[in-house]
Amino acid sequence: MLRLLLVVLLLSGCAAPYDYAEDTDFSRFTTVALAPTADSQSLDGARITASALALLPGRGLHLAQPEQASLWLNYQLLEETRLLTTIPRLTARHGSFWDDEERVYGAVRELRLKLWLEEPGGRMLWSSKHPRAFPAERIKGAERSRRIEQQVAELLANYPPRD
Repeated sequence: MLRLLLVVLLLSGCAAPYDYAEDTDFSRFTTVALAPTADSQSLDGARITASALALLPGRGLHLAQPEQASLWLNYQLLEETRLLTTIPRLTARHGSFWDDEERVYGAVRELRLKLWLEEPGGRMLWSSKHPRAFPAERIKGAERSRRIEQQVAELLANYPPRD
């Protein structure tokens, strides 16, 4: 039983949450382009867009120019604050038990990668935000590229959406 619970917890940690417009037939979309507003000039922007554009043909979308594409790919790095807390526990003291409270002892600002696909008119059809933090600034070069590619691949694994 414990083994099954551990496997479920490990697998659930790998899945990136996603959402989509349920009234959309995704099989009608065959082409994709980088949204004209997406930043592909920064180093991280270039890594994100290169990874996504390399993976999308494997998801059934062919690359096209923005004017001819049925979908546009966009991304954003969202800043979030994660609270650092103590774990509540039962502690024995002089033969009695009491419940220790959960206490906040700090906060960490993290970036999270969000990808979305939208119609050229701007209507968002599919989005996914990675559950883990974007690679920190201290991670450089090839290792940073590898981690970004991994996050993009995990996000795009949910496209096209499954019912």
